[in-house]
Amino acid sequence: MRLNGKVALITGAGSGMGRAAAVAFASEGASVALCDVNATALEETVHAVRSSGGQALGVVADVSASTEVSALVQASVAEFGKLNVLYNNAAIYLPGKGDAPVDALDELVYDRVLAVNLKGVFLCAKYAVPEMIRAGGGSIINASSLAGTRGSIGSHAYAIAKGGVISMTLSLAATYGPQNIRANAIAPGIIDTQMTRGVGLMTSPEGQAQVMAHLPLRRVGAPEEVARLALFLASDESSYLTGTVQVIDGGFSLG
Repeated sequence: MRLNGKVALITGAGSGMGRAAAVAFASEGASVALCDVNATALEETVHAVRSSGGQALGVVADVSASTEVSALVQASVAEFGKLNVLYNNAAIYLPGKGDAPVDALDELVYDRVLAVNLKGVFLCAKYAVPEMIRAGGGSIINASSLAGTRGSIGSHAYAIAKGGVISMTLSLAATYGPQNIRANAIAPGIIDTQMTRGVGLMTSPEGQAQVMAHLPLRRVGAPEEVARLALFLASDESSYLTGTVQVIDGGFSLG
């Protein structure tokens, strides 16, 4: 029970890596406050946690809206009494829906992608950090991406936002370390989620074969594998780890 007695707030918990983390954290003893903009998907995750004997609170919220994030953190603390772990997992990815190289990138798409993927991380940290300080410290886990470490040919807004998440993570680690708050980023490669299944290369056998040629492990990752990494970062097992970017990509970044 690596998170026994701890309270974790997970955004983007309605599906994919967020749902896997919610189940994993609860199975290790955490009480989990869960957030998503999709009420139906969020309720499914809450049910999954509770049906396994865990404690879960679901709050529908848009992480890019300051008032909603403030209310989310307040509701989490009101329900469970404190906050020890913040997992900023919520994100959007819009290839083929406006995210493009800068000369073709629609400004409204740019604003929306950065609002969710970068401003959302800022807002959650803004309201969660004071509660974590009151709790005696804790762990912030921010979801970046390989695109944040090496750029993207086609989705510049996404890459910009995820690069910003890394910079914010380093700043949080440097600033709040004296208050016993650690901050680390996770940079996943291709993970089998609803988000990645719609990506062009993954929608055809030829495209999948092209991707696999760059994956030494010859498979895409599972959300549960990312959840296990997040669990390690949330737990005291990583108590001397802060200001890092944990790449989990099956070797894709090797080239």
